[in-house]
Amino acid sequence: MSDNVVRKITAAEGDALRAALESAGFDFREQQHTRYSARGPSVSVSVYTSGKLVVQGKGALDFAATYLGGGGDGSASAAVAACDAVAEPIIGTDESGKGDYFGPLVVAAVLLRPEDVEVLRTLGVRDSKTVSDKAALEIAEVIQTGYGDRVAVVSIGPRRYNELHAKFGNNLNRLLAWAHARAIEDVLEEHECGRALSDKFANERLILNALMERGRTLKLDQRVRAESHPAVAAASIVARARFLRDLERLGFDVGEKLPKGAGKLVDVAARRIYRSGGLDGLRDIAKLHFRTTEKARG
Repeated sequence: MSDNVVRKITAAEGDALRAALESAGFDFREQQHTRYSARGPSVSVSVYTSGKLVVQGKGALDFAATYLGGGGDGSASAAVAACDAVAEPIIGTDESGKGDYFGPLVVAAVLLRPEDVEVLRTLGVRDSKTVSDKAALEIAEVIQTGYGDRVAVVSIGPRRYNELHAKFGNNLNRLLAWAHARAIEDVLEEHECGRALSDKFANERLILNALMERGRTLKLDQRVRAESHPAVAAASIVARARFLRDLERLGFDVGEKLPKGAGKLVDVAARRIYRSGGLDGLRDIAKLHFRTTEKARG
């Protein structure tokens, strides 16, 4: 479902927004009657010469929460602020690599305390889909150095991923739940915490059932667009940075730069690797259940 956010902004606000989007790696293009138009993950942004700002796409509300201080009206903004307030310690979790053919599946967990919120805001922590690769790597390093064992990362390399995917009955949600639970448990090994929050990807019982003894009493919440919460946003950046590093390493191992995501560039690379190394050539670098594998073999 696509959302829309419409606002009236000043020229100075438009300039500040453009600078932020350029820093985040948005793609800019010319469009009639606009000062500028840009595209980012799941969102398009247009600032018209009249001063009207229009944000469209599945990521519109996330964009508003990140760049505009809330949704399209006061009530939406208040709701976002209430959901994302940090009044007590909370563990946020998020994943990276789920939709990427090449590379690992990475889940990160970050334990956040109320006093951390302003620090993360200063660092520019927000949903990693709105952050450039370079910025994600830099911010993640600061988070992991500063928060130490309050950060846990579960990186499942492609060969292990393929084994686990089969073990979990080819059910990606069960595999994700297992990885989220392991990341939460790793943090709980070092710190007490009674709450956790993740983006909603399936029935929350999946993660609860995967938690071991230490996490049984944890209050777990899952909600759509949880990346607006600072703990989940921090986890999303840490997971993204680890995915990028591991993807680069895998590419180095096979002597080829592995493209992110799924699409034509990925199809071409997969076909080339399959022709030189067969299915075994893909097994260590790719998630074999993607349709890309069949295309490579065709």
